[in-house]
Amino acid sequence: MRFRIGAALTLCAATALAQEIPAPPVPTFSERVEVRVLDLDVDVTDSKGHPVADLRREDFSVKVGGKAVPIDYFTRVEEGAIHAPDLATASPDQILMAYKKGNEAFVPRNFLIFVDLGFLSPGLRNRSLDALRDLVTRLGPDDAARVVVFDRSPKLLADWTTSKETILSALSQIEKKGVGMSRLTSQRQTLSLIDSSPRRRGGSRAQLARQYAEETGAEIQTMLAIMKQELVTLTPLSGKKAFLYLSGGFEYQPGFVMSQYALGGPSLSLINIRDVSRDVTSLIRAANADEISFYSVDGSGLTGEGMSASNDDPLGSRPSVAFQARQDRQNGMQLLARDTGGVALLNTNDFDRGLTRIYQNMSTYYSVGVTLSKLPGAGYQDVRVEVNRPGVTVRARRGFEPRPETELVRDRARATMETDLSYNAIRATLQTAPATPEKKLYNIPVSVTLPASSLTFIPDGDNAKARAEFYFGSIDDKGRMSDITRQETTFQLPVEKAKDETPLRFDAQLRTKKGNYRIVVNVRDTASGRMGTARANVRVE
Repeated sequence: MRFRIGAALTLCAATALAQEIPAPPVPTFSERVEVRVLDLDVDVTDSKGHPVADLRREDFSVKVGGKAVPIDYFTRVEEGAIHAPDLATASPDQILMAYKKGNEAFVPRNFLIFVDLGFLSPGLRNRSLDALRDLVTRLGPDDAARVVVFDRSPKLLADWTTSKETILSALSQIEKKGVGMSRLTSQRQTLSLIDSSPRRRGGSRAQLARQYAEETGAEIQTMLAIMKQELVTLTPLSGKKAFLYLSGGFEYQPGFVMSQYALGGPSLSLINIRDVSRDVTSLIRAANADEISFYSVDGSGLTGEGMSASNDDPLGSRPSVAFQARQDRQNGMQLLARDTGGVALLNTNDFDRGLTRIYQNMSTYYSVGVTLSKLPGAGYQDVRVEVNRPGVTVRARRGFEPRPETELVRDRARATMETDLSYNAIRATLQTAPATPEKKLYNIPVSVTLPASSLTFIPDGDNAKARAEFYFGSIDDKGRMSDITRQETTFQLPVEKAKDETPLRFDAQLRTKKGNYRIVVNVRDTASGRMGTARANVRVE
């Protein structure tokens, strides 16, 4: 799909005919004109896991790229709220993201719940889902969640919503319909085939291990790529952002343990072992750049001696490799949580207590802010937060990369394509005309209309000028998305009309094939950063 932007930029006196379609409950979010501050959410707990509540700014130190940087903003968030007088010392971005009410600012919590069924049996999956339901019931009226299940491919069960009923219904769908176990079943089958094959160098055992490594590694890499794409849906949301990853784990070195079992030793020259460390690192860096924390929950549980909490672990009767296999599956989960300032819930059957700890981490923490202009160097840099009090545990994300505003805006635009999220600071409407054939493609004329009062007009003699950016994209009924196309234009009006409801129109053309499409446009006021979203459904035949 390609957009061909029309050359004509006109002002029209007519009101746009397109009407907005009512949407289900979705979280609201404020505009972030630019990232001015590196905000670090710091979780500090004592030896019993309880939050430490009496720390001051001088108790903290921050290093970026190995160099100490001054702390410009400091506040404590308690039970999801910033209380006065802490509002006076919070960073501008922190306050901008919060919902203010009197002397308190409530920080919304957003949970992207990603359930990976690849290594979870139904019994273990349902037990962890029960605990997850309890977490959902604790959400406040401004908290939101999105539910995605992965079973070789992703499936959206609930888009971003503040409705607990919708979230709980999505979790019930997983319990009733989700089968999964793709990687678990593959491991069982491969082990059985290896056990029945002769031990011969370069023989069928090596071939079985090689095939397992390739297939399992490909599925894990697909999953990690999907998880990275899902981060985009969190980009525009206000407040605390969490990626809650429920899984039985994924092999950090797919096929490594299987190869050891098949060949009877560490000699793996016959097996090309995939390493997904780069994929995990890329996911961590993307999450840190967007201030998203991972919370990893290993739903397989534990009974003792490194064994699974049930008889579902195919390596349970093979103690020589079972412990190593479990560590390998948990390695990536632990890194995701540790390096993004989240929590990894591993090796436990007490999911209620563990998810309570996750909710606590999302609700009570210190917000430490550093002005970006004071950061040394450029690109992705290591971040370390320390507290000068012995015996405490400090959790904070361990990296950061300032992102250009243009890149952030494109991600926000893509989020409105993939979800029902909308920007509403600009009242934009989108109108389409019938498609006309052109060779093997079709042209769809589109018009975007918005009121002049929604843009920032700057006087220029008897007239006033405003600049606006238009981000177009489309998605078909199979979930395939076009690229985001950006066009910028200048509107000019007499000064007396620049602040009224005079309609402004921008024309474009979409070139596409036959099919059903949802066209999305995001309009951004260049001066203020305010945005508006409009959509239209079209059928080309």
